[in-house]
Amino acid sequence: MDDTVLRIMQLGSQGLCCSQILIKMALEDMGEENVALVRAMSGLCNGLGAGEMCGAASGAACVIALYAAKGVPSEEESPHYKLMLADFTEWFTGAAPGRWGGIRCDEIIPSGAAMEMQKCGNIIASSRNRVLEILTAYGFDPSAPKELHHE
Repeated sequence: MDDTVLRIMQLGSQGLCCSQILIKMALEDMGEENVALVRAMSGLCNGLGAGEMCGAASGAACVIALYAAKGVPSEEESPHYKLMLADFTEWFTGAAPGRWGGIRCDEIIPSGAAMEMQKCGNIIASSRNRVLEILTAYGFDPSAPKELHHE
């Protein structure tokens, strides 16, 4: 079991959902903590609480945004931001149906069931790995906050 899977299991056992785990791990990569952001990410859990788009996918989009989107008026979004989101979305919508049964929570896990750590953990790990590949491909250092990236 690699460190990523172990950390996902630890965070899941603490009651964090897929989207929260992804943002928490990204913050840890940067050496940062942001309880309010992790809390806000719970709104994406269980497909917006309604079995809709998998929270690992929407959470991964938020991780990409953490590195590449505009956050304050004086900031510019990365010129690659929308391409990065499209890259992830294309990968997820292409991979998820065959690997996990769909792109929506209610397709992936039975309706009303709690997050299944084995299946959801695999989706979280795969999504995190894909996000890290995308960040690196577009010149982002996952260990550095957006403020330290220069394009």
